[in-house]
Amino acid sequence: MPLVSLLVHGALLGRLLAPAYPFAVGERLQYEAKLGMLPIGTAVIAVNPMTRESGREAFVFAATGEGRPLGIRVGAELTSYVGARGFNSLRFHRRVFQGSNVDESQFQIVPDSSRYREVGLPGDWVAPRNPLDELAFLYYLRTAPLKVGQTYSIPRYFKTGYNPIQVRVSSRDTETLPDGRSAPVLNLEISSRSLRMAVTLTDDARRLPVRMELPLPFGRVTLELTQAS
Repeated sequence: MPLVSLLVHGALLGRLLAPAYPFAVGERLQYEAKLGMLPIGTAVIAVNPMTRESGREAFVFAATGEGRPLGIRVGAELTSYVGARGFNSLRFHRRVFQGSNVDESQFQIVPDSSRYREVGLPGDWVAPRNPLDELAFLYYLRTAPLKVGQTYSIPRYFKTGYNPIQVRVSSRDTETLPDGRSAPVLNLEISSRSLRMAVTLTDDARRLPVRMELPLPFGRVTLELTQAS
């Protein structure tokens, strides 16, 4: 087989063998944030154009949110770089602000050596061989085969002291989505150490996160999906 034909054949085969994901570049999910019944802000989670990270093709997931509970400006910006093959975190950037206080961290994660380091700090730390950051974990759940009544122990958070993360599929319901159609949903209860959160995913091809309950310093905030594109 001529070299050019061999290369083309290999590229096509690689695409055919690439894992299928329920999300794609360009997906944009918009949310309303509530503290109890009180609207306090908005959030967006998006799949940005892919890039090369540490020599690998990588997804770029981004989440931004801002609100004013009790009149105080709070928000967060997360960016996660995740290898398309193997679905492991490669780099993670977190910026959280509350009033005039800003907490910003950047992490380089190396699955091959099971290590990670925080930019600006000396040394490195042990990571699982298949690490995920918190934003990547949400997208990972969208790919996982989940069954009602089952609890899954997932030791993949890149900071090993928080492992394993427990995911319990508590129930399956039906909800009306922002576009007016009804869809079955899975209700997940997620715990790590003393942290508790909840995620509701559509039980269909897209596995959209339609609701998330997050523990924040000023109370539990609920993100409700308002638009998906």
